[in-house]
Amino acid sequence: MSRPAAVYLTDRARKDLERLPSGHRQQIIEGLRRLGAGHSLDVKRLRGYRPPVYRMRSGDFRILFRRGEASVHILAIIDRQDLERELTRLFGGG
Repeated sequence: MSRPAAVYLTDRARKDLERLPSGHRQQIIEGLRRLGAGHSLDVKRLRGYRPPVYRMRSGDFRILFRRGEASVHILAIIDRQDLERELTRLFGGG
Protein backbone atom coordinates (compact mmCIF):
# COMPACT_ATOMS: atom_id res chain seq x y z
CA MET A 1 0.00 0.00 0.00
CA SER A 2 1.33 3.43 -0.92
CA ARG A 3 0.44 6.93 0.24
CA PRO A 4 -3.10 8.25 -0.27
CA ALA A 5 -3.47 10.75 -3.12
CA ALA A 6 -6.12 13.09 -4.48
CA VAL A 7 -7.58 11.84 -7.77
CA TYR A 8 -8.33 14.36 -10.54
CA LEU A 9 -10.03 13.58 -13.84
CA THR A 10 -9.20 15.44 -17.04
CA ASP A 11 -12.12 16.55 -19.20
CA ARG A 12 -11.37 13.63 -21.52
CA ALA A 13 -11.45 11.11 -18.64
CA ARG A 14 -14.69 12.60 -17.28
CA LYS A 15 -16.34 12.21 -20.72
CA ASP A 16 -15.00 8.67 -21.05
CA LEU A 17 -16.49 7.79 -17.66
CA GLU A 18 -19.87 9.37 -18.47
CA ARG A 19 -20.16 7.32 -21.69
CA LEU A 20 -19.86 3.98 -19.89
CA PRO A 21 -22.83 1.84 -18.82
CA SER A 22 -23.55 2.28 -15.11
CA GLY A 23 -22.14 -1.12 -14.06
CA HIS A 24 -18.77 -0.43 -15.69
CA ARG A 25 -18.83 3.16 -14.42
CA GLN A 26 -19.29 2.00 -10.82
CA GLN A 27 -16.50 -0.56 -11.18
CA ILE A 28 -14.11 2.12 -12.43
CA ILE A 29 -15.15 4.65 -9.78
CA GLU A 30 -14.40 2.03 -7.11
CA GLY A 31 -11.01 1.39 -8.72
CA LEU A 32 -10.26 5.13 -8.69
CA ARG A 33 -11.19 5.32 -5.01
CA ARG A 34 -8.84 2.43 -4.24
CA LEU A 35 -6.08 4.05 -6.33
CA GLY A 36 -6.50 7.31 -4.43
CA ALA A 37 -6.50 5.48 -1.10
CA GLY A 38 -3.11 3.97 -1.95
CA HIS A 39 -4.20 0.35 -2.30
CA SER A 40 -2.05 -2.04 -4.28
CA LEU A 41 -3.73 -2.52 -7.68
CA ASP A 42 -2.88 -3.86 -11.14
CA VAL A 43 -0.83 -0.82 -12.19
CA LYS A 44 1.95 -0.79 -14.76
CA ARG A 45 4.26 2.01 -15.86
CA LEU A 46 4.22 2.32 -19.64
CA ARG A 47 7.62 2.57 -21.24
CA GLY A 48 8.73 5.48 -23.39
CA TYR A 49 6.58 8.27 -21.99
CA ARG A 50 8.00 11.36 -20.30
CA PRO A 51 6.63 12.36 -17.89
CA PRO A 52 5.70 8.75 -17.03
CA VAL A 53 2.25 7.39 -17.91
CA TYR A 54 0.73 4.54 -15.94
CA ARG A 55 -2.07 2.15 -16.76
CA MET A 56 -4.44 0.48 -14.35
CA ARG A 57 -6.64 -2.46 -15.28
CA SER A 58 -10.31 -2.38 -14.40
CA GLY A 59 -12.16 -5.26 -16.06
CA ASP A 60 -12.15 -4.68 -19.82
CA PHE A 61 -11.03 -1.09 -19.37
CA ARG A 62 -7.67 0.57 -18.91
CA ILE A 63 -7.24 3.78 -16.96
CA LEU A 64 -4.32 5.95 -18.07
CA PHE A 65 -2.89 8.32 -15.50
CA ARG A 66 0.09 10.30 -14.28
CA ARG A 67 1.24 10.50 -10.67
CA GLY A 68 2.18 13.64 -8.80
CA GLU A 69 3.58 14.10 -5.29
CA ALA A 70 0.19 13.73 -3.61
CA SER A 71 -2.11 13.41 -6.62
CA VAL A 72 -3.14 11.16 -9.46
CA HIS A 73 -4.31 12.71 -12.74
CA ILE A 74 -6.58 10.44 -14.76
CA LEU A 75 -5.95 11.08 -18.46
CA ALA A 76 -8.34 8.65 -20.15
CA ILE A 77 -10.49 5.57 -19.60
CA ILE A 78 -10.20 3.25 -22.58
CA ASP A 79 -11.55 -0.13 -23.65
CA ARG A 80 -8.63 -2.56 -23.54
CA GLN A 81 -9.05 -3.37 -27.25
CA ASP A 82 -8.44 0.30 -28.15
CA LEU A 83 -5.43 0.88 -25.87
CA GLU A 84 -2.62 0.95 -28.45
CA ARG A 85 -4.55 3.15 -30.89
CA GLU A 86 -5.55 5.60 -28.16
CA LEU A 87 -1.99 5.80 -26.78
CA THR A 88 -0.78 6.77 -30.24
CA ARG A 89 -3.59 9.31 -30.61
CA LEU A 90 -3.06 10.83 -27.16
CA PHE A 91 0.72 10.82 -26.94
CA GLY A 92 2.03 10.20 -30.46
CA GLY A 93 3.35 6.75 -29.62
CA GLY A 94 5.75 5.72 -26.94
